[in-house]
Amino acid sequence: MRFLVTRQWVGYIALALVAAIVCILLAQWQDTRRATRDAEIERIEAHYSAPAVPLDEVLPQTDSPFPEESEWTHVEATGTYRTEDSTVARNRPKAGSAGYWILVPFDVDGGGTLVVARGWVPGSGADATAAEAPSPPAGTVRISAWLRPAQDGDPSENTAASVRAIDPPLMEGGNAYAHAYGYLDAEDPAPAEQLEALPEPNTDPGSHLSYTFQWYAFSVMIVGGFVYAAKRERDAIRRGERDTQRAEDSVVDGVEYVVVDKEALRAGGVRRTAAGGRRAPTVVRGMRPEPRVMSRASRREEHDEDAALDSQLEV
Repeated sequence: MRFLVTRQWVGYIALALVAAIVCILLAQWQDTRRATRDAEIERIEAHYSAPAVPLDEVLPQTDSPFPEESEWTHVEATGTYRTEDSTVARNRPKAGSAGYWILVPFDVDGGGTLVVARGWVPGSGADATAAEAPSPPAGTVRISAWLRPAQDGDPSENTAASVRAIDPPLMEGGNAYAHAYGYLDAEDPAPAEQLEALPEPNTDPGSHLSYTFQWYAFSVMIVGGFVYAAKRERDAIRRGERDTQRAEDSVVDGVEYVVVDKEALRAGGVRRTAAGGRRAPTVVRGMRPEPRVMSRASRREEHDEDAALDSQLEV
């Protein structure tokens, strides 16, 4: 296996190692994404169908932190909508169709302002205004909603009628619940005209687990392919060494011995060099066997064989 330390094979080794390591890192990245997705699905399943709890149990103050594990917590609150300050959240598709959300500030009794996504409307949302959507119930309303984490907004991406990210402090100032917004479930009393419901959370785990196994399989295939190539190279080198040794063994004192197959010779076959270690009957140019007593027919046959052999050796 000395060939492995040659410049060419050192390059092959380095390339195989780099490729295998990259595949392993990609597998670990996919596994991390799988774990993150599994945790998100667990939160949805734990909170989405649970009974609603008072909002102030989850967010006692407007600046209370909203931990990741509390996402999709089902809450309820009483207050009034400020319909005149409604806006649109752009780029909110549903079931593959373009659309937008209607956002309305909800002033919680005895608390701050919770931005509530009331429903979904089909369309691009680029020129839409919340005033075109059905209005929420007037007066005191009791709502139930799921809490979602606030998004980081950029003022340059907002317009007077729409926003790209739901960032409550950017939309409502310091009185807003800063770290969460409401994802409407129901309103009491019900509005005169209902908006289309917001999309339900997706609990599809995706293909992260299969991708993880695929990348690990690729790394094993790379290593296995390199080992197979090295084995073939080793075998080729050994065959070459054996052939060289056989060629050396077939020459004695500068004279090359050849193996003669008489039947093949009669049929016009070609001679072949004898292999070392096993001596077959040989005939050497310039040498003749010891005289033997044989019948006339045998001598004639021997004469024909010698003539055929000499014609082959002269080729």
